[in-house]
Amino acid sequence: MLQEPPAAAALHVDMRFPAAAVKADFPPQPPVLLLHGWASTSAYWEPLAAELLDAGWTVWIVDLPGYHRGDVLPLDFQWTLESAADSVAAVAARNAAPVHIAGHSMGGSVALTLAARHPGLVASVALIGMVPAPPNEGFKSMLESQLRQGFIDDATRAKCMKAWFGALSPEDNRLLSRGFELPFEVLGPSGLAAMAGVTADVPEKVTVPTLVIAGVGDRLRSLDQAEAFVAASPLRRLVAIPDAGHSVHWEQPQDCARALGAFWNESPQTPA
Repeated sequence: MLQEPPAAAALHVDMRFPAAAVKADFPPQPPVLLLHGWASTSAYWEPLAAELLDAGWTVWIVDLPGYHRGDVLPLDFQWTLESAADSVAAVAARNAAPVHIAGHSMGGSVALTLAARHPGLVASVALIGMVPAPPNEGFKSMLESQLRQGFIDDATRAKCMKAWFGALSPEDNRLLSRGFELPFEVLGPSGLAAMAGVTADVPEKVTVPTLVIAGVGDRLRSLDQAEAFVAASPLRRLVAIPDAGHSVHWEQPQDCARALGAFWNESPQTPA
């Protein structure tokens, strides 16, 4: 019996365009889709988005299913990497040519899944703070216990924020932790999808250039894991950024933007 494809959700997309004066100095480029991680909001893309816009890139900031305040998911929607990828595919299909996809953490798993399932929509993939590898066991155990109890407690939330961002000002902590305020019916299943990661066959199905941007101090995905993943395919390359951990795009947005821009400029372009 054929299995029905997962239901897709309509996603909120914040489309941003470079200033006309800047844009005129650059050849037409496909938009860049930014996909956030688990229990995160699109707010943490702001520093990187500003750098990319200044460099002449068009940026589409995508909220994954259920992550935009007020989202109503289809009744038959089940939160998996596949259903999230199919939902993002509908966004990517709005552009006449393949788009660049950049995903952080769980968003990287969605990006890889999208490139494997819908190769005609994707020009390149960038993975930020993510490669397909077993998660940190301590972190996984802690999170699974929270998901089983049906809510994320304050202590776990604080541990997650520290692992993801390190030291934050009270204002930034309030801003960046808002993802934990989402309904548990979104947080729970998307958290399980994030920990399960992509299926073993997905990375080999991705046939576009793939960049891994790793923070040297990342406690959730080690530099060794990133190096092993990149070494397995000539399509993959690695940029390691010092003085950064899991959230390179927030901690070192200029270095992250430079690495992304160089990668996208080198990636083959498909005419619209």
